[in-house]
Amino acid sequence: MKSEAQLGESIDRFRRVFWNKETHGRPPLGVVDTDVYLPAKYLKGPFAREHVEPADVDPQKVQTDYEFAFARRRVWNDDFIPFVAPWRAIPWLEAWCGCPVRYSKAALTPVPRFATAAQLEAATFPADDRWFACLEQQIRHLLASLPDDCWLSPTILRGCSDVLAALRGLEGFACDLYDAQAVTERAARQISALLWRALDLHFALVPPKCGGYGHIFGYWAPGPTVALQEDVLGLCRPTVFRDLFFYYNAEIVRRLGPYVIFHLHSTGFQHYRHVLDIPGLAGLQMTIEANGPPLVQLVPVFREILERSRLMIFADHRYAELEAVLPQLPTAGLYVVVPQRFISSDAAFAGFLSSVGWRETRGRRQVRQPLWSAHK
Repeated sequence: MKSEAQLGESIDRFRRVFWNKETHGRPPLGVVDTDVYLPAKYLKGPFAREHVEPADVDPQKVQTDYEFAFARRRVWNDDFIPFVAPWRAIPWLEAWCGCPVRYSKAALTPVPRFATAAQLEAATFPADDRWFACLEQQIRHLLASLPDDCWLSPTILRGCSDVLAALRGLEGFACDLYDAQAVTERAARQISALLWRALDLHFALVPPKCGGYGHIFGYWAPGPTVALQEDVLGLCRPTVFRDLFFYYNAEIVRRLGPYVIFHLHSTGFQHYRHVLDIPGLAGLQMTIEANGPPLVQLVPVFREILERSRLMIFADHRYAELEAVLPQLPTAGLYVVVPQRFISSDAAFAGFLSSVGWRETRGRRQVRQPLWSAHK
């Protein structure tokens, strides 16, 4: 378990350097066991059938994020905020929209529901409200057993384009972008309403803890926060986001507030400038992929993002390139996450900070009051 002093300093670092974009002190640096992003591994035993139903999502069958990753972590001096979330292996919005959820040992995947755009046009959402009830049950259960050094994050709730690609299949979705734009927009409007309903439920049930909220990307925010995503648009022209999906993301930001992040991958981030145009968006998170551009080629993009907003870098790959790249970036508004497989001890963590020229200041902040008193 992280100590109050450790968490207090990390929260202070997120507040000052990331959110307030102050230039004094190093930016937050998190270390994470990347298996935490493979939540199908949380299962204590296989499901008995091919398709998963809401009744199967039982706490007795699935470990929490904290049980799986944070109770046995190896690095303690980093800034990654421990979290739990409703089981992220479930494609919540897709299932709520009627996609059957197919089980395999590697992942739980939504099965396309509509063979034609005409079928999508005739559909109404939600299609299966049992999944919404299941989501609420998960939130309440996790909240009742939340460890002191842990925050309850929203689960993964994919964007309108991702849910549409699940409903129609990737090929059908791509065709609809050109042949059935009106149908796509109508369905996107309904899916966006469900996304908001799920977020509204979460923040109605989950109070702030230590003055703020946590997220599965390991950060702390002073207010309600979530990471939006439209991953399938990495396969499309950037203008597809601007013309068809910009409005729905902007509406979520308007309703939730100034701490909304947008998630991208280094293999498909070409629409990032249109994303940055979302009024009030807090910043971008980019997951670095092995088959994406070398980090040195992304330096101009990173600098542009930091000049306009904030940036979270998850170096899932290309860790070795960070030592050359991070000293080239402004630190104000920056947060970096690296895999535990590269930094496996507090000594290695200190060595990495030194290698990129970030001076450690842990232990100098005075915690004015016990952190836990804010939520007990």
